[in-house]
Amino acid sequence: MATENVTGAIEARNDAAVDHAPMSGVGGVLYRRLAAKCAGLTTGFDLVLPDGVSRRLGNGARTFRLVFRNQRALRAFASLDQVRIAEAYFAGDFDIEGDMLSAFRIRSVLTDQHPLMTLQRFIQPLLLGQARLNKRAISTHYDRDETFFFQFLDPQIPLYTQGVYESDDETLAAASLRKFKYCFEKCELKPGDRLLEIGPGWGAWFRYASERGVKCTGLSISRASIDYLNRIAKAEGYDWELIFSDLLEFRSDRKFDAIVMMGVIEHLPQYEQVLARFMSVLKPGGHIYIDGASTASKKDISSVIVKHIYPGNHSLLVLQDLLEAMSCTPLQVREIFDDRHSYFLTFRQWARNWEKNRATVVERFGEADYRRFLLYLWGFTHNMRTAASGCYRMVIRSPGEDAGD
Repeated sequence: MATENVTGAIEARNDAAVDHAPMSGVGGVLYRRLAAKCAGLTTGFDLVLPDGVSRRLGNGARTFRLVFRNQRALRAFASLDQVRIAEAYFAGDFDIEGDMLSAFRIRSVLTDQHPLMTLQRFIQPLLLGQARLNKRAISTHYDRDETFFFQFLDPQIPLYTQGVYESDDETLAAASLRKFKYCFEKCELKPGDRLLEIGPGWGAWFRYASERGVKCTGLSISRASIDYLNRIAKAEGYDWELIFSDLLEFRSDRKFDAIVMMGVIEHLPQYEQVLARFMSVLKPGGHIYIDGASTASKKDISSVIVKHIYPGNHSLLVLQDLLEAMSCTPLQVREIFDDRHSYFLTFRQWARNWEKNRATVVERFGEADYRRFLLYLWGFTHNMRTAASGCYRMVIRSPGEDAGD
C-alpha cells in the first residue's frame, strides 16, 4: 500500500475512470454526503464503489482513492462515524490506495460522538480500581511477541516514543541516541548512580545507561516486557533489577538518583499520585525526565484509539494539568521542550517501517492487526503534523539537602 509521492500515478489512473452517471442506493447516499462535507477540503480523492463506478471529491491534486469492496463499507462511510469506518477498514471492507497521510484529512468531516464510551473511561477506575485497570489496559496493548513492535520500531534501538531530531533526514536511530544523550546529561547521571525507569519497554534506554555505569531498576506491569528484558539481561550480562508493579502501588525504602519515564505518562494521568510516588523514592537533588504525546484535555482522545489501541482511562499528557499538580510540590521544572515535529518524524518513520514489513506482519499476526496499526501510526503522524496532538519532554529536579537549594 503506497503512501507518498504517488499523486501522478493516482491522477493518471483515475482521469479516465471517473463516471458521471447518476448514482442511487447506499452509494448515492454516501457520495452526496461526502460531496457536501468535502466541498471545502483542500485535497482531492476518488471514491470507487463496489461496482467500479468512481467519483471525484474534494479539491486540488488527487492523492488517494477510497476503494469500497462491499456494502458494509458503504454503510460504514455513510454513517460518517470514525469508529464504524475504522472497523470497516480493519475488516478489509475498503482500501486506501495512495497517500495515507493525505487520506487522514477527511477525518475532519467525520464524527466521533460516543458518550457511553467516554463515560465508561471515567467509571472504570471507580469499579475496578486504577491499578487493576492499568494492568488490564497495558496487557492489551503490550503483552504480545516483541517482534510485533520491532516491525515498526528501530530494531537496534527499540524506543517506543519520539526521538530528538536536528534535521528531517536523520535516521530514527540517530534521533533516539541524541535523546538518550540529552536525558543522561540533564539528569546528571554518572557511573554508580541508581536509575529507576517507569516502563522500560524493550530496554533501549537501559542499555544506554548501563553501558555508562548506571545501575538500572525497571518498573513495569507488562509481563511480556519484563520477560523479554530478563532474557536480554541474562544473554548480554546486564545486572538489571526488574519489578512487576504499578507505579501507583510501588513502595520502596531505596532512593534513586534519577527517575526516567519515556512515553509512559500517557498511561498515568493521575498526576498528583504520580508526583507523590516520585518524591517518595527520589533522592534530594535528584532528577526526573518525562516525555510524552500531549493534548489540551484528558477528554481529547479518539474513540478508535480507546476501543482498539489504548483501552482504559489513559490519556495524552495535559501539560497545564501536570504543571498545576507540580506547583503543589517542592519539585522544580528545569526545562520543557516542544518535541511535536520530532514526534511527527518519528511516527512517520514508524509508519513507513510498518508498511515495508507488511508481508511479515500479515504472515505472523494477520491482516486485521496490520491494518489496525497502520491506521494508528499514520493517524498519529497526521495528528503531529497538524498539531491535533503535541509532544513535550521535560526535566524536573527535587530540591537538594540544603534548604536554600
